[in-house]
Amino acid sequence: MKKVLLLVLALSLVLGVATVLRAGIDSPGVKDTPHDVRIITGEEGLEPCAMCHSPHSGTGEYPLWNRDQGPQTYTLYESVSYDMYSGNQPASPSSLCLVCHNGVFSSLVNYPGPGSHSGEEYDYEMNPTFWAMLGTDLTNEHPISFTYNPYMDNTQDNNGFPDVVPCTTGTRVRWWIPSAGGPSLAYPLYGNDNGGHQFECSTCHAVHDTVRYNGKQLVGGKSVGTQVYFLRNSNAVSEMCADCHRNRYDGSW
Repeated sequence: MKKVLLLVLALSLVLGVATVLRAGIDSPGVKDTPHDVRIITGEEGLEPCAMCHSPHSGTGEYPLWNRDQGPQTYTLYESVSYDMYSGNQPASPSSLCLVCHNGVFSSLVNYPGPGSHSGEEYDYEMNPTFWAMLGTDLTNEHPISFTYNPYMDNTQDNNGFPDVVPCTTGTRVRWWIPSAGGPSLAYPLYGNDNGGHQFECSTCHAVHDTVRYNGKQLVGGKSVGTQVYFLRNSNAVSEMCADCHRNRYDGSW
């Protein structure tokens, strides 16, 4: 009886360890993704968080931003059917995303290790072979930094944009675009102006890869699966597109 009990306990321990390890592999997070500087450069020993963040003396842009790049001027998307066009330049957090994805050289404010010293592993233009280089002409990219207002979508376009839903934490109200087939709090809106209804890059993208969905695969530092990294939701069968452009997707318009 004791031998059987010991065998059961041993198997339980092995399975428990295997479960923990497997959870670490499957769980979302920036580690070992294309936003991990060790994957970007192929060099071990670098500090993933330092690529974007500094615990002290950052640039003053949230969240403790650690990258330095001169001001850029962008040309944003506009069209006759774009009823929410604002003409504004990219705002945070979109402006922070573009520091790495506009193809312009940037460096760190504070380097890891004792004191602040240079480190070319953290300072460079991103490699267009592996990462999206959008440039400063964003006329062929999805609109960003506009006030999301589904009531401005006129009857001629009739996308069927959903109303926003609130999420209250303490005294703070955050607004989200709900998903049609998944969690209602799917796509966050940003900004203090216009009631916090600003649509930004991170409305659709989770920079730290915080959402789990099937189809992500990384080979040689490059996303090669059926789904890309850093989405707020799976885009299988254009699910994310359909969450906002609802009438355009199902033909109800």
